[in-house]
Amino acid sequence: MRTAAKPGSAKPLIVVIVVASLIGIGILVTSERFNEHVLLLVALGLPAALLVLRAFYVSSFRFRVLISQLRWWHMLWLLMLLSGLVFRIRDTETIQQNPIDSWALYRMGLMAVIGAVLVVRLAMKKTDWLSSLLGGSLGLLTGYAVVAIISSLWSLYPAWTLYKSLEYLIDLALIAAILASVRSLSDMKSLFDWTWLLVALLAASAWAGALLWPDLGLRHDVGLLGVQLAGAIPAMETNHVGELGAILGIVALNRFLFSRDKAFYIVLFIAAMVTLVFAQSRSPITGFLVAVPLMLFAARRIGPIALTAILLFAALTLTSFTDIFWEFFLRGQNEVQFSSLSGRTEGWVLGWELFKRSPLLGFGAYAGGRFAVLTELGRNLSASEWSSVLNTWLEIMIGVGLLGLVFVAAAFIRTWVNLLSSAFSSPTASLTHCLAVESIGILALISVRSMFTTEIFWHPPLTFFLVMGYGEFLYRLHKYSRRREAVFAARTSPTV
Repeated sequence: MRTAAKPGSAKPLIVVIVVASLIGIGILVTSERFNEHVLLLVALGLPAALLVLRAFYVSSFRFRVLISQLRWWHMLWLLMLLSGLVFRIRDTETIQQNPIDSWALYRMGLMAVIGAVLVVRLAMKKTDWLSSLLGGSLGLLTGYAVVAIISSLWSLYPAWTLYKSLEYLIDLALIAAILASVRSLSDMKSLFDWTWLLVALLAASAWAGALLWPDLGLRHDVGLLGVQLAGAIPAMETNHVGELGAILGIVALNRFLFSRDKAFYIVLFIAAMVTLVFAQSRSPITGFLVAVPLMLFAARRIGPIALTAILLFAALTLTSFTDIFWEFFLRGQNEVQFSSLSGRTEGWVLGWELFKRSPLLGFGAYAGGRFAVLTELGRNLSASEWSSVLNTWLEIMIGVGLLGLVFVAAAFIRTWVNLLSSAFSSPTASLTHCLAVESIGILALISVRSMFTTEIFWHPPLTFFLVMGYGEFLYRLHKYSRRREAVFAARTSPTV
């Protein structure tokens, strides 16, 4: 993941920042005309401004490179993301009364375009994504999708189950088509970069919404900060915004470790952490804190691990950081609210009771949680706030029972195995290794978040499909290399 020499040279940047810092300090020491706070801001602002300007310069260079690498499947990846954006929130009763409104047609139209392009390319023999769809992790998830489609026969809401299941199958077909189309690690990296650009734009939209529509983009009187960042247009819950910040933080940290250029990723990391903090969402914060040590370990950076442990120990023992963090983490909730995970446990209890009634087949994919559990919760909670029981594994169990759970769990475990084996077998700081470490960080975040959300099997599963697809790409690449070695050895072995 080494950057080009011109935008990636760090030494000139360091020299400029040091000179700017010295100038700022000189202003701070010699001037008596301005308020000391203004002078301090200037002294710190000069190097910070240069850092940001440098980051913008590097980002423009990277953006031009990325645009030149875009292929047809990048555009379909964008359409998949756009189809999952929310511009209105409906409760269960509204969905049942009017399932297909204008925004539903928008979503269905985009998915129809994706499906049509994939079918045409398959029919014209341009992209053989069908064989890719049936193997490895994708094959396991396809097994889940088939079970989900069949579950529409006994679903609480058959039409909803059928559409959502077909939608997920189209998502799978797209990542299968991408894996059938990529020819190199550079192609895979372009998908990573494209995805992170889209994630960054979504995070930026949350901040834009907070500025333009503060009544929609900010929740007031929440926690230690007093405000909580949400998404206005498109609508995003604070948990989603926090997850965007955590994702960008993981990416920035990983690229900082391996890239020659540091300025861009320093700025990105700071922006990501500000987003994560102002979202005040506990599960993304927890996921990020779990991901960081795993990434450092996979990156074989023992020094940073030791330094992080020392700094954390010092912060916990020598400062009031623990009290401040705990107050922030509680988010103004009392012990009962915190222990119930903001009301989630009530839904989980009801969901578990529902699962026990039909443990093998469930009550219909995507329908059991929303149209049974949330309807029951509607007596006390607003169903418009939740679209599921906010737990991946329980939602699957309620929807398709143990029969569907086996496929998803197997694909999830296989993804972990593929990424970990690649991270520890590939050369340090190679592109394969860098992307594997990055994927491990994202998958760690997803693993934590899977206890509080449904990203793995809910449209659009953008980040999970990205890291799952990369793990499968590495597995297939390794398998192909072994076959080539075996064929070469057979051809060159002496005959007896």
